Amino acid sequence: MTKRLLAIALIAAMAVCAAGTAAMAEGGQTPLRILWWGSQTRHDLTMAMLDKFMEKYPDIKVEPEFTDWGGYWSKLATQVAGGLTPDVIQMDHAYLVQYAGNGVLASLNGYIESGAIGVSDVDPSILASGNVGDDLYAVPTGMNALVLMYRQDILDEAGLTLPFAPTWGEYVEISKQVFEKTGRTDTYVVGAGMDQLRFSLRNMGLNMYNEEGTALGWDDPQFLVTNWERVLKAQEEGYGLGVGETTAATAFDDLVADSWVGCHWTNELEAYQNGSGVELEMSEVPWRDDAVQPATFFKPSMFWSIADTSAVKDEAATFINFFVNDTDCYDIVGTDRAMPISAKIREYITPNLNPAAKKGADALDRLSSEGHITPVMKPDVAAHSEIDALLTQYNEQVRYGLVDDLTEYARQFIEESNALIAKSLAAK
Repeated sequence: MTKRLLAIALIAAMAVCAAGTAAMAEGGQTPLRILWWGSQTRHDLTMAMLDKFMEKYPDIKVEPEFTDWGGYWSKLATQVAGGLTPDVIQMDHAYLVQYAGNGVLASLNGYIESGAIGVSDVDPSILASGNVGDDLYAVPTGMNALVLMYRQDILDEAGLTLPFAPTWGEYVEISKQVFEKTGRTDTYVVGAGMDQLRFSLRNMGLNMYNEEGTALGWDDPQFLVTNWERVLKAQEEGYGLGVGETTAATAFDDLVADSWVGCHWTNELEAYQNGSGVELEMSEVPWRDDAVQPATFFKPSMFWSIADTSAVKDEAATFINFFVNDTDCYDIVGTDRAMPISAKIREYITPNLNPAAKKGADALDRLSSEGHITPVMKPDVAAHSEIDALLTQYNEQVRYGLVDDLTEYARQFIEESNALIAKSLAAK
């Protein structure tokens, strides 16, 4: 069977399965499968929100499915391949092009034009983050920013202060002193992952991928070499947590057991404070010392999308509209999925934000007021997840001391990444 025929057969099977699911309504209710990832806090809030949704729309019966981030994408891929795609899918910016391009997601243009999904109070630039080409495939759940979350009590113990917008030079010096005075190590300084690389590029006016999505948006291996040299120095001098040294069972435990700082999205503050049991403050991700512009951007925290094979698209659109515009929804979920995209909803929830959410909102306001926000990049290329995994493999080799020539190794990564992009484009 050719790839084209196989794809047609798979789509047909998915449609039959979806239609069968719709026909299985019980008691006159239409079943609506919704899949999301998140912490236990998010699961609890989402379940309560869905109870409210079903109370207001008693003809819809939500069938919830959830997992953590680590297992989410393999679960979704398996469901899609098996013809069991959920009706509503929580989507991420990094996977949007891939799933839209493969025909998994439905265009939402018609629901926006009809007002079934109301966006009159949403800034067009925020909504456009869910576009692929001329079609909207995903509605943002909210906007947030990537920041450092750190333990001020540890800095107080060391007699130190972290600037709100530190340079890498300032940040590394503080990390060294924290280690010398408290024994606490730094997990962020040895990360060197996709976020650090992306921020380094954005500081220099570049993006991870070019505008056409046909290759990386940079070709200088020094971007990677600088990150790797910083990692190796931190490990050698001890202030960076060494490979396999963590005693933490979870990311939350890490802030208790080993480290004093981590890098997370602003809307995750409450979950990390609850999970670790410690008070956290926020600052910007470190700037390159030679930066020509800020790197931070307001990113859709995640999206809601509708499966193209869903037989209950109207009900799915009703749920998304509820999430975007209904105050009853936000009485429950607050800012767990970031600050709401509707201006009216933001105005509604602000007076009643809990301390953690208020701290996140204040950080976003400060980033904006100080002019430290640059435009969000276009959705990542379809091969992004493979390139992200490739970078993780390269970083591990460097951290274990298995690479002699960092510059040549960086060039190899660039070549392999561009080859992965070309392969994904050829497969379309």
